[in-house]
Amino acid sequence: MGSSATPTIALAAAMRASLAGYWRDAASYQKFLYSVGALLLASAAFHAVVLVATGGTMEGNVSWRKPILFGESFGLTTVTIAWVMTFLPCGRLPGWGLAAALGVSYLYEVGWVSFQQWRGVPSHFNSNSAFDQALFDTAGVFIGLSGLVLLTVALLSFLRLRATSSFAWAIRVGLLLLLAGQLFGLMIIRNDGPVFGTAGAMKVPHALALHGAQVLPLLAWLLSFTPWTESKRTRMVLTAVAGYILMLTVGAAQTFSGRAPLDLDAGPVILLALGALLFASAYGMGLLGLQPKAEPTR
Repeated sequence: MGSSATPTIALAAAMRASLAGYWRDAASYQKFLYSVGALLLASAAFHAVVLVATGGTMEGNVSWRKPILFGESFGLTTVTIAWVMTFLPCGRLPGWGLAAALGVSYLYEVGWVSFQQWRGVPSHFNSNSAFDQALFDTAGVFIGLSGLVLLTVALLSFLRLRATSSFAWAIRVGLLLLLAGQLFGLMIIRNDGPVFGTAGAMKVPHALALHGAQVLPLLAWLLSFTPWTESKRTRMVLTAVAGYILMLTVGAAQTFSGRAPLDLDAGPVILLALGALLFASAYGMGLLGLQPKAEPTR
């Protein structure tokens, strides 16, 4: 990098090099998951284009929203697990076993939802024909299989994780949140729909919990480009963890009380604002602390 390069360009180059390093050093089973994740995200982007081109709707049981959100959510989760495996010593055979089970499961889930949307019929809770019911039942099997993979990876993160303190906290809490998101998803299935009680939106805690596995590790990665001590980076991650869990708790409480997400009393409003403030402050300070010459750590 020449001396005339601006700090922003130097920082961007360091970040690109870090991401390229994750791919370069990845095991074959990780690259398989990265590829599956990229395919699922591409599916989400494709269906977003279809939505716009056709003037489709984001509402209802039959809408382009489903293949978009499923592709995005499962794609990000697949990439996240591939990345987490960077920090988990795993033999080739066990690694491929976990990666294949997760990758195939998620390919089916997104493929099934997309296939049903193109047929113009609901994917979930569809027993209009033996074929539709069989597809739904098979999805249940695959989601159970993927849940076992996520549970295994989460357990391994507490037993074999090789990462700095900031990364370790982000990864472990993120995986626990991911498991919580799976439980909220199971409740949607058991409840025969995403509405709990009168107006409780189970999709809110479900989505929040699922994406904790991305936003917390992302913060830890960004903090690795600051000149701060590992102790300070860890404090920032823990601040974000506290804020995120507080927001998730408020969302879950609203759901299980049967109230709409924005039907908030003064107490939940204060807690939600506090959670958002803690989370945003951790990210904000991290972004302000970025420096191009900081050495990224793992």
